[in-house]
This record gives sequence, C-alpha cells and structure tokens, in this order.
Amino acid sequence: MLVQLFSSETRVAMLELFLTRPDQRFYVREIARELRRDISGIKRELDNLEKAGLLTSMKVGNLRYYTVEKSFPLYPELKAIIDKTRGIPQAIGEALRGISGIRVAFIFGNHEATEGEAIDVLVVGRAHMARLNRVVADLELRLGRSVNYLVFDDGEYQRRKTEGDPFLREVLQGRTTLLIGTAHDL
Repeated sequence: MLVQLFSSETRVAMLELFLTRPDQRFYVREIARELRRDISGIKRELDNLEKAGLLTSMKVGNLRYYTVEKSFPLYPELKAIIDKTRGIPQAIGEALRGISGIRVAFIFGNHEATEGEAIDVLVVGRAHMARLNRVVADLELRLGRSVNYLVFDDGEYQRRKTEGDPFLREVLQGRTTLLIGTAHDL
C-alpha cells in the first residue's frame, strides 16, 4: 500500500492538496490547474489513490469529483505527516501573503503538536485587521485547528525587542517557522 501512496511527486502534491483540505472536493482539471501538472498524470494518480481507498469519487453532471476518505485506516497518520512536513506552515503562509501590510509573520512554538491544539502566529506590520480576522477564521475551518495570532506594528515589535521583553525573547529563542520575511527581519 505504501508504494501506491508515495511513489511520485504528483502523488505527494495530491496528498498535500487533499489532506490539507479534507472537506473539499475537486475535479480532475481543477486539480491539474492547482498543482500545475499534466492532466494524464493527475488521472493516473487519482486512480491509484482511489484503488488504495484514500479517495472516493462521485460523478455530478459531466464532472467526476474526488474527496478524501476520512475513514481510510491510515488517514490520521497521513494527515499528520502532511501537516508536519508542509501542510500547516504552507497553508498559513499562503493565506497571510494575501494580506497587504504584513512585513514578517512566523509560527512560534510547536505547530506539529496534537491535531486539536492551537497554532500560535506572530505578525509584524500594519495588517488590515478585518481582513486578517477573516483569513484566520477561514484557515481554522480548513485546518481544523485554532490559530492564535498576535499582531505588533513595526515600532512596537522593535521597542519590545530592544527592551528585552520577556515574552518576545522567549518566543524568539524558541522554535519558530518563518512564513513571511527573512530570518534577518526577526
């Protein structure tokens, strides 16, 4: 079964797509467009994943839609692998990059923790707060996890950093996953 699941880059990209958005359904051309892959390779991998039991399909009109089968025996483990390797940081980073005014954003603490635990994000800049609230609410639904975020404007971030703010010092000395900006910006 593992050979069927992990034998190609296209399959890995599809696992990322389906397992980071487990409540969505996709049709073949939509998948090919989103993953920027050849449609014939997509069809082949969809067939393999459906035969393995990870995906199910349903025909609606002229389109065949595919969804992840959450009752698949290895679903929790596969989702955890994807979340730990690419899923959560990639999803949050892509969503935040769509908000103007964010100069730096990073996850702090252990985002690879238990599936139900919150993800902590620090944002630096002048983000449009209403837009940030909507984006985070959408992310929480998509990821199935709470996202706690803290926003500092540039001045407050630099002041706290310079003054040795205990909270910020602890955050920066701990584990961080950069989403926007560079390590130099921290």
